[in-house]
Amino acid sequence: LSLCFFHAVVQERRKYGPLGWNVRYEFNASDLTSAKQVLRMCVERFHTVPWDALSYVTGEINYGGRVTDDLDRKLLTCMLSRFYSSAVLEQ
Repeated sequence: LSLCFFHAVVQERRKYGPLGWNVRYEFNASDLTSAKQVLRMCVERFHTVPWDALSYVTGEINYGGRVTDDLDRKLLTCMLSRFYSSAVLEQ
């Protein structure tokens, strides 16, 4: 569920043009699908969720692979850290 909220926030920021992202990115359902597959694999294969690895793959590869601006990349990883953490499981 947290991944879906993250995807929704990423998509919503696009509506605000340069206030949302410095560059217009074409995030789409394939980003969500690939991130969901990685999440499922990590949850099924590991006893504890590898948050650092999961955040890197999702933030730098799945979604971050489209991001060309350094500030946008920093924002993306910062937002992802709010959605991908052990605190999410405790709530």
